[in-house]
This record gives sequence, C-alpha cells and structure tokens, in this order.
Amino acid sequence: MKRQLLGVLGLVLSFAAIGCGSSSGGDPAATQTSCTAYCTAYLAAACPTPMYTSASDCQSSECTQASTAPAGCQSTLKTYYDCRATQADICGDTGCTAEFAALNNCH
Repeated sequence: MKRQLLGVLGLVLSFAAIGCGSSSGGDPAATQTSCTAYCTAYLAAACPTPMYTSASDCQSSECTQASTAPAGCQSTLKTYYDCRATQADICGDTGCTAEFAALNNCH
C-alpha cells in the first residue's frame, strides 16, 4: 500500500498538471478533513515503522496534493481517505484497494 500512496500522489499531480477533471462535484474541504482524519488515525496507531512521524509530515505528504486535485476527483479522494482512516490494519495499510483503483477512473 505504501507504493499505492506514492501512486495516488502521482495520480493527483498528473490530474493537476493536465487539467483533468470536471469543474463541478466534490468538496476539497471535505477531502482535506478526511485526509487529516487519516493522518490522525495513522499517528494514533503508533505503527512500529511509521511512514510519518508527525501530523505535519503526514499532511504535507498526503493532504496538500489531495486538496489540489480537480473538483471531479474530490469525492473519490474523500472516499479513499475515509477508507484508509478506518482500515482494520492501518499500519499495514493493505486495505482500500477498491478505493485506490477508483482513483484510476477519476475524471
């Protein structure tokens, strides 16, 4: 899933770079809230080998890029971060594969 993380950031960046996506739909503030909730849950889990060691580290790596995605992708990203925040094994980060796959179809 850590590779998926890098992939989602690349995907979001590519959407922003090429202007892909609808101009309507989705709420960047809701996506940001979901991403922040994921960061909070991840840090609270105190994973043995954490990807992030602080809220600011997680949010700058995850949430900054997500908030710049096209409006048409915001609800898909929100669903993805909602899933990641509530995974049974947040440290393993192996859930949410369907939500991650949906990002490939995000327009």
